[in-house]
Amino acid sequence: MRFSELPVDARRYILYHVLVSPALIVWYALPFYLIKIGYTVLEVGVFFTAAQLLSIPVTMWLGKIFSKTDIRKGFIIIESLDSVSTLIYGLAYGPILPLMIIVGEALGIASESLYFLYPAYERIIYPEDRMEEALAWHLRLPEIGIIVSYPILGFILGYICYSPECMRMFFIGVALYGIVIIAYIAKYVKPVIVTREEEPKRRQSLRRYWERYKYYVVAEVLFTIAWSLAPSLALVYYVVEWLHGNLFHVALLEASISTATLTGTWITDRLGSKRPFEYLSIGTLIASLGLAAMILSDIFYIALAAVYILRIGDAIVFVYKRSWLYRIMSREEASIVSAALSSIRRIIRISSPLLVGILATLDPRMPYIGCMVFLLLTIPIYILTSRNTGTQASFDGAR
Repeated sequence: MRFSELPVDARRYILYHVLVSPALIVWYALPFYLIKIGYTVLEVGVFFTAAQLLSIPVTMWLGKIFSKTDIRKGFIIIESLDSVSTLIYGLAYGPILPLMIIVGEALGIASESLYFLYPAYERIIYPEDRMEEALAWHLRLPEIGIIVSYPILGFILGYICYSPECMRMFFIGVALYGIVIIAYIAKYVKPVIVTREEEPKRRQSLRRYWERYKYYVVAEVLFTIAWSLAPSLALVYYVVEWLHGNLFHVALLEASISTATLTGTWITDRLGSKRPFEYLSIGTLIASLGLAAMILSDIFYIALAAVYILRIGDAIVFVYKRSWLYRIMSREEASIVSAALSSIRRIIRISSPLLVGILATLDPRMPYIGCMVFLLLTIPIYILTSRNTGTQASFDGAR
């Protein structure tokens, strides 16, 4: 499927993610900045865990106001919170820097409580009969944005604008760029209203939901635990301590990952959807192979190839796991199921920064060892799902 063949609303939504992609380097710039000015990886992990806890009240409030709303407004709130968060990073200075970083990070984490709106929106606007191809474009174009922007920004932050003062100005610039993204959403993203089910109805149907989603939920829990052990903090510390690099090297690794995403989506285009659970297992094995190479070598160019291999596998897993969810999830359930899965992910991630800090203090590779173990544990779930439900039954159950 060509990009031009997607519905116009789907194209505009994907372009929104393209606009966001360069700003995501803040995820790596912030821990790099904190480590550069003297904080240990364990201290940074403590800051981020405190931010997770501080964000809980805001998260609960946002969840309540989004029981029935225009999803587009949720996107605007996400970008607004992220912009304010990044602005606080830029203003953080002196003795109150840790407190400001925690507050800023808490606002950024709170915005993640609305991430359930993304799959809910995609389930509605992407063509149901060509879901895998639409998801491939959803991955492909934002990654091209990263391939182009990250090496440039990484070089600037690694070799030109690497002083603490300059990096704070960079955070402020990214915060102001958020205004452009918000304006684009307001003008071009199609409004879509979602309504969550009433609480009594939800309680009565929990068993029905569990019967249909149990394999997916178990796989998602293991998958989330795996990648919660390898966040941006883990990659930054791995590059600084194990590879002896800087933010430019982090950016090159991310560009390699994004290039691999293009390869992964090209592969999924040709695989089709006949044996999805087999492809999920193969993708997981490929990702684990890349992680093993990262763990065993301290040579940057090998790490560059390793993350490329890792991401090919992960891209395959992303497309088929997300497609699996969309095939068992009806349009009416999109909001409630996406919100429930988002809540599960958030619970898992609350303590992960502290755990990552502890593991990385022992060895910069330890977070990736844990990640690989939990990824491999998802393979038996994919095999069990395929045997118990059958590929067609699991993918067509919601139709």
